[in-house]
Amino acid sequence: MFKENLKINKKILDKAFEIGILIKSFFGFFEILAGLILIISGRLVINNLIISLIQQEISDDSNDFFANYLINAANNFSAGTHTFAIVYLILHGIVNIFLGISLMKNKIWAYPWASAAFSFFIIYQVFRYFHTYSLLLLFLILFDIFIVSIILLEYKSKRKTKIR
Repeated sequence: MFKENLKINKKILDKAFEIGILIKSFFGFFEILAGLILIISGRLVINNLIISLIQQEISDDSNDFFANYLINAANNFSAGTHTFAIVYLILHGIVNIFLGISLMKNKIWAYPWASAAFSFFIIYQVFRYFHTYSLLLLFLILFDIFIVSIILLEYKSKRKTKIR
């Protein structure tokens, strides 16, 4: 019974690992695309996008928390934040794709590198979070912590298998 539960938990861990890495890689592509769009378009596009997304919500309820949060975020989108967003999105996207592909190919060296790289991004995200208090950044921090945890568990499992 105990061994069956371990096999089921291993399968769940393996699936969570695969899905998590696919999500990281998939979003990596969109992070690069978003960074390139920010380079080309500047801050005006962000403001226009936010306005078009929340226009209906504000007209229905001018006190809507989420809509007002987005308006405030757009108004406080400084040049420094713009530069950070470009560099972060492109670099994070490249790292996500490269390490995601390496992990999916079961490259054993990629596990500690991915854990270290994603942990570095988590530390930087936490630093940025305490400057911006961005809910999106908080979500990314939690997601990345989950991914690093799964990578480390998968790495531990792979090393056990390799030793036997």
